[in-house]
Amino acid sequence: MKKALSALLAVILVLSASQTVFGATKNDAKKVIESSVSFAFDGVYGETGYTVSDSKDFCIYIISGADASAYKADYLASVKEALEAGTLSGIKDLGMVICNLQGLGENPADFYGFNLVEMLKEADATDCSGTPYSYYYAVQACVLTGLDETKETLCEEMLGYYTLGSGTDFWGGYGTSPDDLAMFILTLMPLKAEYQQYISDAFSLLEAYKTNEGYSNYGANTDSTALALAAYSADGNKAKADEIYDILINNFFDEETGGFISDYDEYYATADAVFGISVYLPLADEDEGEKPSQAVSENKDAKPEKKEEKKKTSPNTGASYSAAVPAVLALGAAALILKKRSK
Repeated sequence: MKKALSALLAVILVLSASQTVFGATKNDAKKVIESSVSFAFDGVYGETGYTVSDSKDFCIYIISGADASAYKADYLASVKEALEAGTLSGIKDLGMVICNLQGLGENPADFYGFNLVEMLKEADATDCSGTPYSYYYAVQACVLTGLDETKETLCEEMLGYYTLGSGTDFWGGYGTSPDDLAMFILTLMPLKAEYQQYISDAFSLLEAYKTNEGYSNYGANTDSTALALAAYSADGNKAKADEIYDILINNFFDEETGGFISDYDEYYATADAVFGISVYLPLADEDEGEKPSQAVSENKDAKPEKKEEKKKTSPNTGASYSAAVPAVLALGAAALILKKRSK
């Protein structure tokens, strides 16, 4: 009898400790992306249009699936002006603009007589401004334009900021963060086979920042959770991505505004969420039926009951970035372009 009770208790403990992971259907995820774009972009970022200085923001808008045609002409004119003035240079700027041009259906190898692909190839691979995001932008541009040797060179340079067992240090002694680890993983994904040891190590370190409330960087927050979602999604880990998606939606999505909460800046947080969910979208379940717990409310007049205080401190290192290019999203290591929080 005692043995039977002990076995039953063990089963109960296992069941009580487990958490059902639902994830989302593709329609669920698209609804969240659409409402978030409406909140952060239609309502804020897109009010004055986009120029080359807004490349990070525009990248998110493009990958969200929103119609960018109304902004295209002004953005292209701004890129042309910057190239003629000689102010567009460096792997970060070139990488971001190349990805945007690709996303807009333009040829970056022949843009008003400028060959941005060749410019990226000849750019200083060490000029990364001390962040993983510069490498990320440039590596994704290399993926899109076939610069295989440059891609490998950039990844090798980025590894100089990583120590196995302790992670990244792009900030001169401040160490690593979940944001930086996720970006590091995403950057290496196009060369996953070559850098599996580093990717696996970064994932193990990333998990140290996971809490029941989300991934924590000075408190659980939208940004870190969204970037973790992107990293696991790019790696094709559906079970883990479903779990993180649930956490992101349940703890940080605000149905009243259609965006995501943050003590730092809810628009930046929402942009990172758009990024993370866009990478997750290919892994989401097919739409055999919406999951009620994940669907965004269709009733715009309804005022959902507020959860208990959800706002968390946003990270102050590993500034958030977001965006992607649809062509690279088809890869297992979905190529996404993130937006830096500070301009």
